[in-house]
Amino acid sequence: MKKELIISIFSLIIIVGLVLYTTTVNKEEGEHHDDDSVAAHEIYPGDLVEKIEGKEDIILLDVRTLEEYEELHLENALLLPVQELSQKSLSEIGLGENAKNKEIYIYCRSGNRSQTAYNIMESLGYTNIKSVAGGMIHWEEDEYPFTEVGNYVESKTIPEENSVDSPIISVDRDLHDFGRIPQFGGTVETSFTITNTGTEVLKIGQITTSCSCTTASVSNNLVESGEEAILTVVFDPDLHEEPYDVFKRTVFIPTNDPNTPEAEVNIQVDIIEGK
Repeated sequence: MKKELIISIFSLIIIVGLVLYTTTVNKEEGEHHDDDSVAAHEIYPGDLVEKIEGKEDIILLDVRTLEEYEELHLENALLLPVQELSQKSLSEIGLGENAKNKEIYIYCRSGNRSQTAYNIMESLGYTNIKSVAGGMIHWEEDEYPFTEVGNYVESKTIPEENSVDSPIISVDRDLHDFGRIPQFGGTVETSFTITNTGTEVLKIGQITTSCSCTTASVSNNLVESGEEAILTVVFDPDLHEEPYDVFKRTVFIPTNDPNTPEAEVNIQVDIIEGK
């Protein structure tokens, strides 16, 4: 009887010990990582803290508003509100072609806007980017360091090198408003004038659009210094049923302009019923 009691007590001690060990390990891992809740496009705030502490060569990109940034932001973070994000605006803050393989960490308030920014930047060819899981809310909840308040100071990264002798794309306007267009009422067309105000030949690549209802072509893919080319944009409301009301479509113009590797123009339409 005593032997059975001793065995039972010994077994109980082993079980309790295993439970305590497992709880401790899980707690320690949970304090550092929460990988089960972090998506493939995200980084856990604690892991980003380690990179900052290790002085790794990384770039922080805040995609909130200026007001949110000035209230509290990560130290040395660049600012580019997600609604302004494009290849042109990225290039303007020093994140152009030479930064497409850089290690960039995007954050916002909760992680929603930074996911949108991640999707945009990934489509533009940025290959080494992550969104901070939970954004500044998560960062503050866990009381991580490396935050500061104050005004935004522009150009915190090294600007892209810009040759004095280079092509420069200039477009006569950013937007053309077709006004009210009947659904299935036939195509409408407009033209934009592209001018090369630089000193070298402007090369225009394969033009694409945000939707197949819009097509675009250019009269000349090689534009000499001081010369012009005509960009013709056609909107087809017959291609598929469009949403009623006002909306825009974007035309993307890839170039060899070092400051504007992808120019953009927009058309706007107001779809109404009828032909």
